[in-house]
Amino acid sequence: MSDSRDDQGVRDDEIPVRASGAQPDPEQRATGIAGLIQRVLALRPVRVLLHYNSDNGPLIASGMTYQAFFALAGALWFSFAVLGFSLQGNTALQDQVFGTINRFLPNLIAYGTSTTGAIKGADLLSASGLSLSSALSLLIVLYTAVGFLATLRTAIRIMFGLPNEEGNFFLLKARDLGLAVAFGAVVLLTAVITVVSNAALDFVLGLLGLGNAGPVQQVLTAAVALVVLAGIEAVMLAAAFRILSGIPVPRRRLWAGAAIGGVALAVLQTLASSLLHLGTNNPVIQGFAVLIGLLVFFNFACQIILVAAAWVAVGMLDAGVDASSLSPDQREQSEAERLEDARRLVARANRQALEDRVRSSRGLARWRLSRQLQREVRAEARRRQEVPTASEYREAQQRTGDPSPDEHEVERADG
Repeated sequence: MSDSRDDQGVRDDEIPVRASGAQPDPEQRATGIAGLIQRVLALRPVRVLLHYNSDNGPLIASGMTYQAFFALAGALWFSFAVLGFSLQGNTALQDQVFGTINRFLPNLIAYGTSTTGAIKGADLLSASGLSLSSALSLLIVLYTAVGFLATLRTAIRIMFGLPNEEGNFFLLKARDLGLAVAFGAVVLLTAVITVVSNAALDFVLGLLGLGNAGPVQQVLTAAVALVVLAGIEAVMLAAAFRILSGIPVPRRRLWAGAAIGGVALAVLQTLASSLLHLGTNNPVIQGFAVLIGLLVFFNFACQIILVAAAWVAVGMLDAGVDASSLSPDQREQSEAERLEDARRLVARANRQALEDRVRSSRGLARWRLSRQLQREVRAEARRRQEVPTASEYREAQQRTGDPSPDEHEVERADG
């Protein structure tokens, strides 16, 4: 080992770096059970689920569930407090709006002859008109909706292995608020699209002589509703992946992941509507079955969103596409920090190996190795002072005369 002051105590060991979810390097294929396991683990759906679990996707989805549930209450109350007067006296429009909401959130509103629902449509309509409660509900919906979208942005960026998006706090909140309003407008637009598509379908079936609410019309109506719902969900997911998260996802991969997530969400909403309806036939659990069902539904929906994000992230990793939207200077700094972390890892391993050699040696060899260890510890301490990490730099600014860990290491080595 050189006695030079520039010696950093690092050898030329290679540091293997692999991103979570990336495909393994080509190697000799195993046979038998081991080969089968290897082939299964190489499948993209399996790697997506492993990526999702390694990034704590289920835990993140659980937190998103409660935020979505609380945001829903404020959004409904404020929407009907402001816009409910336009629905008064128009039963057909009421049924269409309530039906659209129930397609997104199964069995949320009980209306018409149905008694199944967590909220009565008549109660929502009675809340129409501007009042103190509507003003309070506005504050609640702003806080909860913006908070949910901020959490969703962070969760999506975690799936892509990216830190929280930095920038002007007020601009980020303004973007979240704009997206919240846009998503609400999309829900209302869905009602219009559903009315138009059903009317067009009835007209075409009437020309073909297949009308009168027969089985063919019922099946086609359900299929059209499912396709429209999947398309709307795909558009909203694409906006979340690209605009909300600020990640430059390639267009083809963006729409592939959004389409998968949109179809899965549409199927979930269709199945949940039927299952929740069956569950509420039991009078013992009828009072709270819908609320519990909504929590479970929100949890599954949040997991689908994050799995779809993981699908896009793994595809980008496989293609070698950088998900970071940092500037060239920021990317260079990020790469330098990554290499410095790897260098420190190697230096720590080398020092521990040298400490083991010191403990196992005797006599003159022990004295020589102890001197070498002291030189490496001092060199590493100087290196950390010259090239601190961002967190170390902030701690150094806040420190008030406390000795650094490196100084402790030098004192311990000298002793």
